[in-house]
Amino acid sequence: MRILAFAALILVGCTPIKHPQSHTEKPPAPVVTDLKSYYLAVQYAIQSEFYDADHYIGKTCNLRIDLDDKGQLSGLHVYSGDLSLCTAAMDAAKQAELPAPPSAQVHEQMKHAVLVFAPQ
Repeated sequence: MRILAFAALILVGCTPIKHPQSHTEKPPAPVVTDLKSYYLAVQYAIQSEFYDADHYIGKTCNLRIDLDDKGQLSGLHVYSGDLSLCTAAMDAAKQAELPAPPSAQVHEQMKHAVLVFAPQ
C-alpha cells in the first residue's frame, strides 16, 4: 500500500501547473475529498497568487512544498529550474491560503509534494 501511495504522489506531483493569465479569471476552487482533489486544491491556491505567469512562459521550476497536518506551508525547497520562476513560485506559495487535507492519509501522501511550474 505504501508503494501505491508513493507512486500516486509521484504521478500527481509531476503535473505541470498552468497559471491563470489574470487575477480576475478564477474558476471555482476544487472540492477536497481525496488525494487528487487535495492536490488540485493546493495547486489552485498557489496559482491564484501567481499573477505574472506570462513573464515565465517556456521556463520551468520544480518546487517541493512541505505541509503540516493542517495543510499549512512548513517548508519550500527548489529542486531545479529557472531561478526567477522559482522565486515567483515560492512567493506565490507563501501567499496562498492552502486548504486543510481531508484526512490523515491524504496528509501523509502530500506532506512533501513536488510541484512542477511550467507556465504556458
